[in-house]
Amino acid sequence: MSRKLIFGERRRHERKSCVFEIDLNDHNGYFRCYLRDLSLGGALVEHPSLFKPNLGQELFLTIPYRQRSGVVVVTGHVVRARAGTVAVAFRQGSSPAA
Repeated sequence: MSRKLIFGERRRHERKSCVFEIDLNDHNGYFRCYLRDLSLGGALVEHPSLFKPNLGQELFLTIPYRQRSGVVVVTGHVVRARAGTVAVAFRQGSSPAA
């Protein structure tokens, strides 16, 4: 879905709020996290304090399907890290709808 960007808005895709468990892999280990919002371009993930994200760091998110069995794994990188949350931009061709 294409939408007109308003002044100061950098997102290209509409975000959908959600709350469900996902797994995050940062090449060093797996962390149980919560997906807080999702779009075709990225996600906001709430993570445990043990996970210490770095800007640009590659991540793999394992997201369960909501209405059928199975998962989708998407690759992205950290674009913002704050206490307890990380914003992830998906790698092109790796979004949940791909």
